[in-house]
Amino acid sequence: MDKENDAAKTQAQKKLGNPAVTGALLIVAAGICWGTSGTIQALAPSGATPLSVGSVRICFAALLLLAVTFMRGWRRVFRRRWRPHGVLVAALGFTLYQYAFFSAVKLSGVAIGTMVAIGAAPAIAGVLGFLIYREKLSRRWLAATVLAVAGCSLLVAAGGEFGSVSVPGAILALCAALSYTCVGAGLRIMGSRDPLDAISMVVMVSGVLASPYFFFGSISWVLEPRGAVCALLLACVTTILPYCLFAKGIRLVTMGRAYTLALSEPMTACVLSLCLLGEKLTLSGAAGIMLIFCGILLLAKES
Repeated sequence: MDKENDAAKTQAQKKLGNPAVTGALLIVAAGICWGTSGTIQALAPSGATPLSVGSVRICFAALLLLAVTFMRGWRRVFRRRWRPHGVLVAALGFTLYQYAFFSAVKLSGVAIGTMVAIGAAPAIAGVLGFLIYREKLSRRWLAATVLAVAGCSLLVAAGGEFGSVSVPGAILALCAALSYTCVGAGLRIMGSRDPLDAISMVVMVSGVLASPYFFFGSISWVLEPRGAVCALLLACVTTILPYCLFAKGIRLVTMGRAYTLALSEPMTACVLSLCLLGEKLTLSGAAGIMLIFCGILLLAKES
């Protein structure tokens, strides 16, 4: 009996120390944080347009990370020999994602915009991982991705008739999915062991790319108390924290697996839209959430 207990304990310890499991948990946690972004945008003041929200999210996060970088020692980030193409791919993907995603949410709604943008990412990431890194696409990944994408489809259907879904919003959501996968690809190319350093570099470059918008758009809503809180949440909860988790996790799992596990984001977005925004969920929507959960669970067990 004692031998059996010791064997079970040893197996549990190995499981906890498995890099693939650690990576999976980090990615799921990042997805949960990302899932709050659409709801935060919906709770922002009326003057918060998609473009201004995306710019504020990037620039506030960049300023905070710049301060952290100088506190930790600027040389560790600015004098590190980064791979320029990796930084550029990740920064461009991050910047374009903000505008495409928030515009899609504005046109299609929080739940549907998030489902389409994130639901298409696993397939795109799987193909990119295969083409760029020669990562194998396992049967378990395929089954989990099919389940998760089917769940996203049901959630989209639960939002109304398919004919009522905004076509421009869907196109923008697909563009957001492609940009989203570019972030992971760029982080993999950068290869930093310190996720905070890598994210600091990427977000600060993105802040420079996004800064011209402030000369053309209005961000006066940030001066309101509610707007300031939303801006801070967008920078910390939906950007700095999840991308640090994601940067560390994506080094431990394949591209396809990472983006399937990140489908914890639309589940979170749906739950928050139900609890905080008063959106209704039908039976098909509930089935969609279950399918996504089953897909994540199936993939999380892959060692």
